[in-house]
Amino acid sequence: MPIHKTKSKGRDAENTGKTLKHGCNLLLWWSGINLFLSSLILFIVVSGLGNSPLLSMVFEPAEVAEFSPKVIGAMNTLTILYNSYAVAMSVMVWFVVKNALRNKAQWAFWALLVTIGMAEVFAFIASVPFNHTRWPVNAVLSLLYLSGMVLAGHALYGRE
Repeated sequence: MPIHKTKSKGRDAENTGKTLKHGCNLLLWWSGINLFLSSLILFIVVSGLGNSPLLSMVFEPAEVAEFSPKVIGAMNTLTILYNSYAVAMSVMVWFVVKNALRNKAQWAFWALLVTIGMAEVFAFIASVPFNHTRWPVNAVLSLLYLSGMVLAGHALYGRE
């Protein structure tokens, strides 16, 4: 009987490791997509190639043409501020997942749960006044986040 228990524990540990790895990979995808999109938007706005994408997502071209340069400048400034924080958060999430969560650090799970969770909730709240113009992006990122956290949480806390 003890041999059977040892094999079972070995399989459980192996499955837990695979579950944690899959959860971490989903969170790394979240980080990568968020990093790519935020960096792209930053590049476009900071380089002067274009204005904040929010302008074209929310307003008709004729409405944007009526805005004063100060309004457009303010929108671009907020876009730069938001996306620079999104880039920083994405990089930090990547490091926390790679260096802590993969090594079963429970603090990393809770830090990611709170920080990404707040970002995802407020991303949906922020899009409400504009008829959820970013819903496809928000939905994909939220799905990756939730799936990754469920798998990581199950690996860390689901088996005693």
